[in-house]
Amino acid sequence: MEQRLLRQGLVYALGLRVVVIGLSSAAYLALAPVPDRAVAVTVVAAFNGWSLCYAAVLVRGSGSVRRWLPLADVAAVCAACLTQPWTVTSDPRGGGTWIFVAVNLVVVTYPWQLGWRLLVGATLSVVTAYYVGATLADPGGWLVDPSIGPWTAAEAALSWGLYRFVRRGARAADRTVERAAELRHAAVVAAARRRDEREYLAALHDTAAATLLMVGGGVVARTEPWLAEQARRDLRELRRSEDVLHGEADLVPLLHEVADNTLPHIAWQTPDSLMLPAADAVSLSRGVREALTNVARHAGTDRAEIRVEHDPERVTVQITDRGRGFDPARVGGHRYGVTRSLVERMIRIGGAARIQSRPGQGTTVTLSCPRAAPDLGGNDEEIIAGSFQRGLRWAVVVMSLAILLFLDLPRLLSSREAYTAFWPQLVTWVGLVTVTLAVALATWRDRPLGRWRPALLVLVFALSALATASVRPEYLLGAAHWSEGDAGWQVVLLMMDGRISAFVAVLAAHYLLTFGQAAGAGQAALSVAGAVSATWAVLAYQLAIAMIAAVLRGMATSSAQALRAAERVRTADAVARHLHADRTSRLSGLAATAVPLLAGLASGELDPGDESVRRMCAAEAARMRRLIATDAAADSLSHELRACIEQAERNGVAVSFAECGTRPELPPLVCQRLVEPAIAALATARGKARLTVASTRETVTVDSIRETVTVSVVAACAAPPSMPDGDGVRQSTTVVGDRLWIQAAWQGER
Repeated sequence: MEQRLLRQGLVYALGLRVVVIGLSSAAYLALAPVPDRAVAVTVVAAFNGWSLCYAAVLVRGSGSVRRWLPLADVAAVCAACLTQPWTVTSDPRGGGTWIFVAVNLVVVTYPWQLGWRLLVGATLSVVTAYYVGATLADPGGWLVDPSIGPWTAAEAALSWGLYRFVRRGARAADRTVERAAELRHAAVVAAARRRDEREYLAALHDTAAATLLMVGGGVVARTEPWLAEQARRDLRELRRSEDVLHGEADLVPLLHEVADNTLPHIAWQTPDSLMLPAADAVSLSRGVREALTNVARHAGTDRAEIRVEHDPERVTVQITDRGRGFDPARVGGHRYGVTRSLVERMIRIGGAARIQSRPGQGTTVTLSCPRAAPDLGGNDEEIIAGSFQRGLRWAVVVMSLAILLFLDLPRLLSSREAYTAFWPQLVTWVGLVTVTLAVALATWRDRPLGRWRPALLVLVFALSALATASVRPEYLLGAAHWSEGDAGWQVVLLMMDGRISAFVAVLAAHYLLTFGQAAGAGQAALSVAGAVSATWAVLAYQLAIAMIAAVLRGMATSSAQALRAAERVRTADAVARHLHADRTSRLSGLAATAVPLLAGLASGELDPGDESVRRMCAAEAARMRRLIATDAAADSLSHELRACIEQAERNGVAVSFAECGTRPELPPLVCQRLVEPAIAALATARGKARLTVASTRETVTVDSIRETVTVSVVAACAAPPSMPDGDGVRQSTTVVGDRLWIQAAWQGER
């Protein structure tokens, strides 16, 4: 991200130079007299042509070109400065010349092109050439102003400081996003492993555990062809679970495969093909298998209908039978097949299951899941943009204070004769310093200006008008009128994180207010050409900040998208590796127990009527069911949060964790929304943090219970990006001393 920022900054700096110097030189030729117009036009055209070629070659050139080409540019700028006897006129009311504007813009943009040593050398060379040319054009006159050298050096230093602050912001964004990505990566891997574990146990319940329990219970007294086929199917299912499911799978063939082994008569209403993420397709097919198995066991019919419907957002599979039906309210919540295999299997992939039945009227099971998993993205755009904006805001704060302290205050104190009253100037200066410090405090505390922004803008406008009103008419827009352009820096500070249109409108309103007061006075220190030239030099720099802010916001979005894509690839690879290891481990655990029993039943080597075979099958079925029952108490939200805590502690954050209450099974999207604010907080936390998960239940009516799950973090950290309310989750942030109390709460009823 930092390298991309440097490239974008270089492109922007060179573009700013080409546009501002081009417009300034054209305006100067049009509005101001020059000693030799033919020479001036030639020099202006040649210098602007060089600037355009220089920008194009530097952006596209190789490393070696970028090393020597800026030296050639310094020579070109120095040559332009030496042409002042023919290209500029000494006029105190004319303001800065186009050469002066060019010198300022060049040294302001050099930090994006040169290291600090070369920057110092280039600035000294350009300033020296300017003084030589100005002395030749106006010996001892207005052009040879001794303050121009310090002012140009100060601009170069301030621009270099802005560059360093923005670059530091990019590095901070890199570190913060990397830490957040590590936490999110750990949470996603933990969640995927947890979901896979539960899906594996659900499949185990539906296949091997059911077969072994049936044999162990003496339901089958002798070897039957259907039992051998069922055992072979169970073995295929166990071995299939060893492979990680990548990419997409066609749902329709999977449904036909599971249906062929359950009911003989099925009516189909499905598309010819329906591609889904492989894990979702397998989960749906296993849910359908369990529904058809329930029909075969309990409905008293061998017929069913399967209907598949889909749209761009969801896929729905409906299984309907006309059997004896049942009352869902009388089925206990402990019944795994109804509550876990159907309902919770769909919850794990962000879907839902609904069972509708009445005695004597058959049963309809509806399974649905989203076509694509929602991508919250971790709000990386806001993290990156916030870090960029903080760096840029600190740079402008330092620049504003430096201008007020080292440029405006000396001018103010040395120009008392230029004011009708001195106290308005002091009040304005103190007020602008106060506004700058207020923005600095908000930046340091990482707090938005919020409702204070309009009030501070009104204060800046009032102070600017007060200072202008106390300047004598003959000094308006001159050096003594220090607030004319420099008060605009406070406008920049207050508006730089807004839209460009709003920024330009407010900044233009500030300048129009000042020019309106000067026009009303009927006299000014500068001519129209001088006012345009002097204002343009400052205004271009201030507008540059708005453009930089906009470029940084755009970079934040595109960088976050690129980082998210890379993170998805990295996370998918890690998930695949972990799942493969987990599944291989599970199969090896069954290799010595369940696999030999199922293989013997499939081949006919084991007789289900043999008492010893029954005992072994009963024992293995009991072991599997204990494993399934133990897993029922596990909590996926806690699992994800603990993975985040482990990663945060590796980053040096001491996290205390507490949880209370019994949590319901939450959909993956809800878990994501609850965990994401904790990830953002822990990614920027310093020192210690406290993470709490609280769950409550409240009886609303006889048939309704309201459940609430709250994840809260208390830490010294940056405010997490705001997350829109949705899926029953709300986020809030409260300031508690020097810490933040961040809460994400989900509420639902059942």
